[in-house]
Amino acid sequence: MGEKSSATDEEINIAIERSAMCYPTIDKKQLHIELLKLYNVRQEEYKMLFDNERNTPWLLDFKANHQNSDWKFWNRYITYLQNSKNFAPKVINEIDRLTDDILDKLYDPTIHNVKGIDKKGLVVGQVQSGKTANYTGLICKAADAGFNLIIVLAGMHNNLRSQTQHRLDEDFLGFDTAHERAWQTNGTNRIGVGVLDNNNTAISITTIKSDFKKSLADSLGISFDIQTPLLLVVKKNTTVLKRLNTWLLSQTQEINGEKRITNKSLLIIDDEADNASINTKKADEAPTAINGWIRKIAGHFYRFGYVGYTATPFANIFIPLDKDDLFPRDFIINLPAPSNYIGAEKIFGTSLEVNDTNDDLLPIVRKINDYQSFFPDSHKKDDEPPTSLPISLQTAIKCFIVTCAIRIARGQADKHNSMLIHVSRYLNWQNSLKEIINNLFLYYKRGIEQEDKGVLKQFRDIFEVDTENYISYCTTTQNILNSSFKDIDSKIKIHSWEDIKPNLYKAVQKIKIMSINGQSADTLEYYENEKTGISVIAIGGDKLSRGLTLEGLSVSYFLRASKMYDTLMQMGRWFGYRPGYVDLCRLFTSSELNEWFRHITMASEDLREEFDAMWNAKATPEKYALKVRTHPGQLQITAITKMRNVDRIQVSWSGRLVETYQLPTDKGVIHKNLVATQDFLSKLGIPLIKGSNDYLWLKVSPIDVLKFFSEFTVPPQLTKVDLTLISNFIRKLNQAGELGAWSVALMNKANASKHFTVSNKVSAGCFIRNTAGDTETYIIKKNHIIGKQTDEFIDLDNADLSDAWLASKQDKDWKKNYPKPKLVRELSRDVNNPLLIIYPLDPLGANPKDENSITIFQENDDVIIGFAIVFPKSNTQHTVEFAINTSLANEYYQSEIDFDDNNDNLEDNE
Repeated sequence: MGEKSSATDEEINIAIERSAMCYPTIDKKQLHIELLKLYNVRQEEYKMLFDNERNTPWLLDFKANHQNSDWKFWNRYITYLQNSKNFAPKVINEIDRLTDDILDKLYDPTIHNVKGIDKKGLVVGQVQSGKTANYTGLICKAADAGFNLIIVLAGMHNNLRSQTQHRLDEDFLGFDTAHERAWQTNGTNRIGVGVLDNNNTAISITTIKSDFKKSLADSLGISFDIQTPLLLVVKKNTTVLKRLNTWLLSQTQEINGEKRITNKSLLIIDDEADNASINTKKADEAPTAINGWIRKIAGHFYRFGYVGYTATPFANIFIPLDKDDLFPRDFIINLPAPSNYIGAEKIFGTSLEVNDTNDDLLPIVRKINDYQSFFPDSHKKDDEPPTSLPISLQTAIKCFIVTCAIRIARGQADKHNSMLIHVSRYLNWQNSLKEIINNLFLYYKRGIEQEDKGVLKQFRDIFEVDTENYISYCTTTQNILNSSFKDIDSKIKIHSWEDIKPNLYKAVQKIKIMSINGQSADTLEYYENEKTGISVIAIGGDKLSRGLTLEGLSVSYFLRASKMYDTLMQMGRWFGYRPGYVDLCRLFTSSELNEWFRHITMASEDLREEFDAMWNAKATPEKYALKVRTHPGQLQITAITKMRNVDRIQVSWSGRLVETYQLPTDKGVIHKNLVATQDFLSKLGIPLIKGSNDYLWLKVSPIDVLKFFSEFTVPPQLTKVDLTLISNFIRKLNQAGELGAWSVALMNKANASKHFTVSNKVSAGCFIRNTAGDTETYIIKKNHIIGKQTDEFIDLDNADLSDAWLASKQDKDWKKNYPKPKLVRELSRDVNNPLLIIYPLDPLGANPKDENSITIFQENDDVIIGFAIVFPKSNTQHTVEFAINTSLANEYYQSEIDFDDNNDNLEDNE
């Protein structure tokens, strides 16, 4: 197929026929499927915000003066990605373009006579989406261009640092810093890219087994002045960074009274840049330790570039804009994942419309409610660990065994399989749990080996029997094949029990139970078993929560309730690539955690949309940060610890859509809201009839709207819709001459079985909005009460929409036959004319159930009222201010760093 990044069916068939002449026994059909999958991977273009005044392009001229053969590290790396890692051509091309753009926003490392160069940027990707492959490509190009000191900040735990070192051994250095592993494989120390070409030379001052130590650096016997690229992969740990800082300080020269390093061009790669690197102290306090050491290390150099990588868009925007801090003032990149990536939006959903049937969710989440007596949310380190397991965890373990067996049937016997169990951060609980799980697994293993009928029936039921509380493997796979995900993976297929039963024996022979923490000697030896594959049930806490990759992860049992949304998203180890087994994946979690994931998914997507809007406006990173800092998503707990350097923050609803997608189940509150809505609408007079018999009132006074909001109750869990703050915002803009003439719409569903009656002239059919399954509140599936996006336009005519239509057509990704609602709010809706849309909901249609699975609502229960507010873009910069509960912020912060005293993040001084 040559250098093509995409190919048609016909081109693939021609290539296969040519190959068949040399390989007559080749399976043409299967090869066609694999090539189609490879060449059909789609990758949207990334977008970059940058500060043009700080940007000095240099890479094009640099490349013009160098041959392609000079890019040795890079050329070797992309050959390896293509030939050994089977990366799709489009993905490789995107990495090439991205790394060029990043390098160009840094600086020419060969210019030595300029001081004071400090470039800082941020790349926002997705959890487990291949950020390491991207920054490895950047490292390769940087080394080729002349960056001769590269420091990678790789998480807070030894496992993650070692994992990152191994990836760079394989993908950049080309040799094994652990030595014995490569020798066992091929009799040399060459691995990865080094097997292709061992002529490229770089020196690693850290190894898989050892973080930075001065003694190790000295033992290498090299001069710091050497121009060969030096690599350090270090943990974000105060002791390690202090050691590194001391060593670098010893390499400085005094020039004009300043101690600086002049002969090195430094590049810092900060993996998981939102974790530990951010200064969470107030402005008048010394920086937090890790942030302070990073800044000191960079400060030794006349020239340095800092590139952070993160998956949580809220993460770094609250860094002070101080030039000495790590705010990414030079560039921020929004990096979309390839089409074969399984991300939060495919699991939890981000549909813009409730009724959008094209936005199916992968049916892999299993909500559980039997764990509290075993793993209470509030358990402490010294509490007595459980002596048995909940049924849900027993089911999850059986699911993992079945998944391993099915993968064997699909020809994946030599692939890694992993299960994640994350129920406690405390090491004594994890180690106790390991013993219980091991005993249960041995019972299953012996039953399978002895063909015990009772045990085999349990596994057959897991595979093919549906119950009220469990969906089988057969049904799950069939549901995916019947959905919009049917083409997500060519290997998805329905198996028979006869296909799977013989493979249960093979599956259990390879499974090991491991506790991954600082007290345990267990290690994940994926590389050592790369040719045969390992299967592991990994029990852990903090070590498994960030960055660490569990190869072939298929089943997750996840209960730890992080109080911070960005931390929670990072814990989603189940995001990523699942070739050949996406239908076999399972996530067992609580309803509360499932809803938290839905919240952060929506907030993240909203923030990415904001990024796109700022990109269209050619805004700088600083302007983006200032805009995002007024985002109502702050009302959630998402980024509260990142705001510890301020006591009060500003929020604006300018140009935003606000929806009550979470509603009460308390019947008294529902009745109160119903009466408040009837009173409000009955005073508005005779409405217009719009669309499909919807009701519309124009030029409604904001006084009436504010009175309605004061009498309406939303669940306290829906912190994103704080009606008190929203009302203050409306009053503030009223004083500025805006939001003074409201449109109010009451939507009317045709042929509804239940009606909401305001008067003998106004009666609206009730809508059905399916519940997401929470018992404390009625959470609308997909987090949208709006039925279709055009509801936002009910009070506008085609002439009003013209500007938004023109702007929408500039976006090649917008395929709808109406303008983008966000652009309508910003370009078409008058600043004086907000819209309130009221939706009456049929309680039986929602049908939420209590903790005993009993339907909450009955036929004669009151109509449930929800609404959406459409705010036009303001001509002012007005915001409303609210105080951060600093004690709460401190509590949340402490809860996230309060890991065990035996955690391996402690380092001895050298």
